[in-house]
Amino acid sequence: MRFGYIDALRGYAILAVMAVHAASAAPEWAGVGRTLANQGARGVQLFFVASALTLMMSWHTRNDGALRFYVRRFFRIAPMFWLGIAFFLWSDGWGPRYFAPNGIGPGQVILSGLFLHGWHPEFLHSVVHGGWSIAVEMTFYLIFPALMLVIRGWVSALSALVVATVAAPAVWLFFWSLRGDLWPGLPDYLVATFLTLWFPSQLPVFIVGFVVYLTVREGLGKFSVTTARIMTAASLAGIVALALSPISTGRFEVTSFVLYAICFGGFALGLAGGASKLLVSAPIRYLGKISFSAYLWHFAILTSIDAIARHGLSPFPPTGSHGFLFFCGFFPYLVAATVVCSSVTYYLIERPCIAFGNRLLTPPEKRGLPGPAGAH
Repeated sequence: MRFGYIDALRGYAILAVMAVHAASAAPEWAGVGRTLANQGARGVQLFFVASALTLMMSWHTRNDGALRFYVRRFFRIAPMFWLGIAFFLWSDGWGPRYFAPNGIGPGQVILSGLFLHGWHPEFLHSVVHGGWSIAVEMTFYLIFPALMLVIRGWVSALSALVVATVAAPAVWLFFWSLRGDLWPGLPDYLVATFLTLWFPSQLPVFIVGFVVYLTVREGLGKFSVTTARIMTAASLAGIVALALSPISTGRFEVTSFVLYAICFGGFALGLAGGASKLLVSAPIRYLGKISFSAYLWHFAILTSIDAIARHGLSPFPPTGSHGFLFFCGFFPYLVAATVVCSSVTYYLIERPCIAFGNRLLTPPEKRGLPGPAGAH
């Protein structure tokens, strides 16, 4: 079962993420447009809202239980992520880098392969570019069945959202105060980035997705298309206001994640309510469908461009002209190249692996195979 508006949400999320990384290649671009592009990083939080919403729908539709849920999630994420580990080790090597000032060791690789890299500042973001979000997502998958035992309706969902929202900055400050004891010798920028991105800071965002699901399930039919359009417009205005607000950066960034998530939730409800067919068009839905491959591929493409540029073979103009006009050319190029590469891996890797995981969960008799002795 697919919902076009959820694919569209993922499509907008990956476009936002690609925008911020394309903007980083245009260091001379300044102004309001650059500020908005920089907040494309919040596309990851849109991914998290869409993920929680999708999983809630799937959980209540399939009624699979925890084990089958884990199997489906594993085959959805692991194959492409493991390929990402191999690629970035090949392209970046094992030496020191910004998010791994002491270099990459076997521990980082092993824990990344096990999706446990989200619990140490030097591991979170060091092996796979953008890998922090995969660590957070897999942690969410791990506790999702337990959350389903606790969050059963509006009261529990809103209560969980309030608790998680209050706790996130408090947890950040608590561990920041202990950074010298917990992570001696690590630079402050690394610890601050870790505490901003790790799972406790992102949990409220996922819970917003639960609230969106409950609204879709219980209240969507109670408002009109006009209301949906107003909700969509207000949500987009809120996103722009947040992007231009100081709260989007600095020590209160974890609070801004929740505010963004609430706006994303309103945007999701507007699309679900039929606010605009244009906003749920076929191209953006397709981009959302291949968005996981696209997330990894766009980093690989950027890495490859950097490697080519170091050898003086870049097809792009010299650094001195890397302003807004450069972004206007580079961003569509990045999107197009990412779509082509991601389409290949989506159809050759993602879909077959997902299908394989589903076959493992299908009883032998339904696969045309002999069942256990005595089975009917």
